[in-house]
Amino acid sequence: MAVFAGITAWLGPVAAVVPAIGVVVLAMFLLARRTNAQVTAELQGIAPLLQARRIDEAQTKLVRVKEQYGRWQFLLAGQVDAQLGVIDYLQTRFDEAAPKLEKGKFRNPVALTCLGCIDWRKGRKDAAVKRFESAAAASSQDPTVYVVWATLLARDGQHAEALKALTDGLKALPDNKVLTDLKSRVANKKKIDVDRLGEAWYQYFPEEYAQKMMMRGSRVPSPMQQQMQQQAPRFGARHAPRR
Repeated sequence: MAVFAGITAWLGPVAAVVPAIGVVVLAMFLLARRTNAQVTAELQGIAPLLQARRIDEAQTKLVRVKEQYGRWQFLLAGQVDAQLGVIDYLQTRFDEAAPKLEKGKFRNPVALTCLGCIDWRKGRKDAAVKRFESAAAASSQDPTVYVVWATLLARDGQHAEALKALTDGLKALPDNKVLTDLKSRVANKKKIDVDRLGEAWYQYFPEEYAQKMMMRGSRVPSPMQQQMQQQAPRFGARHAPRR
């Protein structure tokens, strides 16, 4: 406003429009960078809390970040909601996870895949397929979406639909060995061993992982611990979903 008023007094309102817009864009960019740095600093301690199973503390910290910075960083509130939903999901609290994942599903393949798996568990299979399609559109380079999608269809006896999903996945990722091997097994109607899919399966079906570990008496880290050991939650302008 100051730039617009100053240039208007000097050269007129028409000449003031472009400089004023330029100042607004620059100010927004600098403010976004500052907020992103603050958010990153706040979230550095989230992963250690989750690894230590201090879930309540991690959730409290995420909520505080959302309340403090959600209005100042584009898409941040939705990203935090999605992360809170994933934490609930990995604890098999699916009913609590669903509304949080819904809030953060925009261009978020993980949130959309989780929602699809929840729909599938509840028998809403057509809705689940639409979720998987949206997840694949949000991130065509993520093979996990196609793995989960096709495996569920194959388990349900829908082999043709499973092959179509895998074909779509291989168009986006033609050299992916997991998708190639899975397509071969589905085409030959062989049983799918989800252990061979590893984290790609168990991060979306933690209840099956818990059952397997209970039978084996193993102390292998849970899907949540494995996921959080790999990387901390990422938020802010640099990690916002791309259009």
